[in-house]
Amino acid sequence: MNADAQDMIATIERVFAALGDNDHLRLNELLCEDFHAFENGVQVTGRELLDLMSRYHAEGRQYRWSVNSPQVESQGDLGVLVYVNNGSITESVASGPIPMSWLETVLLRRRPSGWRLAFLHSTRSAASQCASMDAAHLN
Repeated sequence: MNADAQDMIATIERVFAALGDNDHLRLNELLCEDFHAFENGVQVTGRELLDLMSRYHAEGRQYRWSVNSPQVESQGDLGVLVYVNNGSITESVASGPIPMSWLETVLLRRRPSGWRLAFLHSTRSAASQCASMDAAHLN
């Protein structure tokens, strides 16, 4: 894997960490000004996604994300990653983590400061949707 690919993956991992820590300042450094996402079938702006994740953070939800089996392409100042995001969601302090997987595509732009996310398309994998329904029935 070349240096650009490694840098793009590291940028996505830094975004995951900043989201998990509810660190808006760090996210502003990692997201393009016009960042937007398709999140489980809903189109959201960067601000809407950050507000949603802040609300979840305040409710005690914890998320774990990771980049697995990445397919990386770059040309000039544009990069694309397609990967499986294996992670978990913990709904509250009293509950355990529920394993989840998402199928994700990320478009990145190279800026003088490094790679920044411009677009994220994230869909829960079919296996994760079944696991989340099973967990809901147990509660």
